[in-house]
Amino acid sequence: MEEEVITMSTKGQITIPGEFREKLNLEKGSKMVVLIKEGWIFMRPIKRLTQLKGILKEAEKSSKELIREIRREWDKELEGFI
Repeated sequence: MEEEVITMSTKGQITIPGEFREKLNLEKGSKMVVLIKEGWIFMRPIKRLTQLKGILKEAEKSSKELIREIRREWDKELEGFI
């Protein structure tokens, strides 16, 4: 896991280091999901709709079930950090 110390501004804003933005293909206006769990803050980029076009064409599961699965996977990923 990569880490870097950042500073929060008086407005509560942070800057994601350039190296991290490049690796995640983040640009001005990119949206992020922010999660707080057991004293930790996690952020994950939200893909743009243009990147998701056609992804569910052949899906056999409902969108609600897919969201539940993604949340379970995310919880498993985060277990190792805490």
